[in-house]
Amino acid sequence: MTDPGGAIFSGLGFWATDMPSGASRPAGGQGFAMSSSEMRAMLKKATDLRLSIQQQRDAAQVLSQATPPAQEPASTDAVVGPNGVNETGRFYQGHLDYQYNYLSELITRLQKALGMVEAADQQAADGTNKTSGALE
Repeated sequence: MTDPGGAIFSGLGFWATDMPSGASRPAGGQGFAMSSSEMRAMLKKATDLRLSIQQQRDAAQVLSQATPPAQEPASTDAVVGPNGVNETGRFYQGHLDYQYNYLSELITRLQKALGMVEAADQQAADGTNKTSGALE
C-alpha cells in the first residue's frame, strides 16, 4: 500500500494550461495538464468519491471483527482462519485505504495547482479593477 506522503504521484506534476506563462511546469514535462475548469470538475468528482470511500471504510470496519457463531472448528476456521471472514475484511479495508490515500493525494495536488491559477486570476482581476478605476 502506498503511503499518503506522496509516493503515488512521485515525480509527476499538475498544472493548469490557462496559467500565466511564467508558471513553472514539472521537470521533464511529466505530469497532468488541463484547464482550471477541468481541474475544478475533477476536484469535485475526486472529493465526492473520497467521501464515498470514507463511508465504505467506516462500514468495512466490522468486516474484520467477526466472531465465530459457535466454538467448533468449521465456524472458527470460516471466521478467523486463513482466508476467513476477518482476513478478507482486513484485505478489503486495505484496498479502501489505498483508494482513499490515492484520492487524498490527487485532491491535494489539484488544490495546489488550482491555488496557483486562482491567485493569478485574483491578481489579474485586481489589476483590471485598478485600470478600470483609473479610466473613469
